[in-house]
Amino acid sequence: MTHLGRSLFTDEAFSLALAQRDFAHMLGLFGYEANGTPYPIVLWPVIRVFGTGEAVLRAPAVLAGAASVPALWWAARRLGYGDAVALGAAALLAVNPMAVWYSQEARPYALVVPAACLAFGALPRALEPRQRRWPYVMAMALLAYCDLLAAPIALPAQFVIARRTGRDGMRRWLWSLVAVLLCCVPLLVAATIARGRRDALYWLPKLSRALVEGGVQEFTRGFSGVAAVPGVTVLAAAVLIGAALWRLRGRSAPEQATPGEEAGVQPPTPPSRLAVAACWGLAPPALLLAVTAVEPVFWARYAILALPGLCLLVTEAAGQLWYGSSARDGVPTRVGLPTRVLAMGCLAAILLAGAVADVRQQSVLQENWPPIAAWLRAERAPGEAVVVDNALVLPSLGYYDPALRARDGALVVQEWHDRPLPAGFVGYRDRGGYGDVPVGPPPARVFAELARRAGGGAWLVVSEVDDNLQADPRTGAAVAWARRHCRVQVRESAGVWALHATGCS
Repeated sequence: MTHLGRSLFTDEAFSLALAQRDFAHMLGLFGYEANGTPYPIVLWPVIRVFGTGEAVLRAPAVLAGAASVPALWWAARRLGYGDAVALGAAALLAVNPMAVWYSQEARPYALVVPAACLAFGALPRALEPRQRRWPYVMAMALLAYCDLLAAPIALPAQFVIARRTGRDGMRRWLWSLVAVLLCCVPLLVAATIARGRRDALYWLPKLSRALVEGGVQEFTRGFSGVAAVPGVTVLAAAVLIGAALWRLRGRSAPEQATPGEEAGVQPPTPPSRLAVAACWGLAPPALLLAVTAVEPVFWARYAILALPGLCLLVTEAAGQLWYGSSARDGVPTRVGLPTRVLAMGCLAAILLAGAVADVRQQSVLQENWPPIAAWLRAERAPGEAVVVDNALVLPSLGYYDPALRARDGALVVQEWHDRPLPAGFVGYRDRGGYGDVPVGPPPARVFAELARRAGGGAWLVVSEVDDNLQADPRTGAAVAWARRHCRVQVRESAGVWALHATGCS
């Protein structure tokens, strides 16, 4: 709850714009915004009771992020991990900078983490004979609605769990997945409609070393920018996992149940516990990266369901070094003091690195709209055009400047065509981007015409700049023309750049 009043990010404004519509109309708009539908649904009654302040919009994410900590502890215990390992994994998740950041953002990513924990925790019971499977089905459906990619990339780790139960357990799991698929029919219909309108992933980069490094950095340090955190975290985790694997060399997982045997879930051994945690933590980003080699789909937050698995992997490895083998394993081993010091030292290093990154990212802003919006409100003359590149940031700008909202006070999304555009608004977009506005950057001819029409003045607001998708509007022809023919003022804040041209000849 340390950073809830920061300026809205573009995607967060879309969550509010959806929730501001009538409920039936909001459901219809999921044909544009199919992914992450639970968040605006939860937000819909919240804003009607508590208003639309930044902290209110982020409150559901805060609650989901907080709930993910005990959810991971519960899931770990249901999967057969010890008390200390479960508590340690919950502690790592509680201070993980990525988890903390998205627990303060009005988007569905914070909901993905507890949904994943509920799905994994409910799976062992669903695999047992004569046990209810609907908790697992509902948790997986929630996971899919929160993030369409999350449910498929969770399946490899769940397969590792299900295969221990033999043929009957696998059959129960597959039938449960059929039920999940039926629950997701409305989501698939909405996603198909949205895909026919535009590619929501058009902006994702191709597979590269920088993309992988950026993902590792976000998982370890969030948005803090602390250079040492990823190295410390990855090194400590690698030491723990490597040492645990060395101690477990020569052991094997329990034999698989024979076909038709009603064996239930086999007691997990140290190797199988490490395998489940490794699949949960490593398979989701690995799958997205593999697909990205053909079609870009990887972005770190799309694999956030892997965070609980990574936390569990690290603490299970530390547990193997601290305890050796538990009585459940039936193989007593002696653990020396140096091994225990190594385990606790590596865990402490990861916790400390996460805490440092948490503190540092409290001052981070992805976009800082209030200064630019205040400048617009104070100095924009009647009739002056506001040229915006990229047009998808109109909801964020309208949140802080009432003149750029609809008449009923709702945020305007140009692509939806359900509210008239604000007076004077002129939008541009990236190649392949949202809406039917022209591709940017704005040409000099158009900017000159707008400036002269308004008595010699116009504005240019730039955000969401991606040099790979279009030329930088801040160095484009429109800005060059304005500097030659007008008096120009420029102001810049985090992620936002604005120019006011007046007295244009």
